[in-house]
Amino acid sequence: MPSPIEFLLIKFKPVFVSDPSAPPAVFSSVVSQLKAVPGVTTLYLGQPIEKPGTWVLGTRWESRDKYEAFIASSASTDFHAALRALLDQSPIINPIADYTHDVDGALNAPCTEFCTCWGVDESFHEERMHPFADPLDAAGLKGFYGMARGTFVQPAHEDPSVIPGIASRILLGWDSKEVHMSYKDVGSVIDDNVHLIMDRRKELEMYHVPLQKL
Repeated sequence: MPSPIEFLLIKFKPVFVSDPSAPPAVFSSVVSQLKAVPGVTTLYLGQPIEKPGTWVLGTRWESRDKYEAFIASSASTDFHAALRALLDQSPIINPIADYTHDVDGALNAPCTEFCTCWGVDESFHEERMHPFADPLDAAGLKGFYGMARGTFVQPAHEDPSVIPGIASRILLGWDSKEVHMSYKDVGSVIDDNVHLIMDRRKELEMYHVPLQKL
């Protein structure tokens, strides 16, 4: 069954950061607000290895109906205001998507790879991402835990690095970034099929996040 998940990329104001490896203490009250929302099943938080100073906050929902009810409520306004007060800029919101396949394997692994093709056409996910992902998912690679897949429409943002439009994403659970990278340029199943996602998109972005459940 698909799992609706929204991801936010956030950067805390320096005044709140005493330890760069941990979220600010004041963030705990914002987390408590979100945890109390009906329909929220799991919260995930982690720093991308490739993006120091940035945090990924993932919210997994019981259903889209629960999410939509939250968005329409005053609780959503209060949450976003409390979060925004802690941040350097507005959060980059990767909108809620119905992630399929092995969501638990992808998100509960020691390290989660976010592999996203930005600015794709409407058929890219089916015609390119799935054919790339299927052999990898079935290969039984050592140190691989599982994969989730989803697509969403990314809105524009004040950050010029954000590419608006359709996004195709896979989330891959690994033992570590190093394990993942050990399969690059060695004739692996990744090497065999990566050409499928090298065109029909504006950008390919990849980063690795040791996610923790909150």
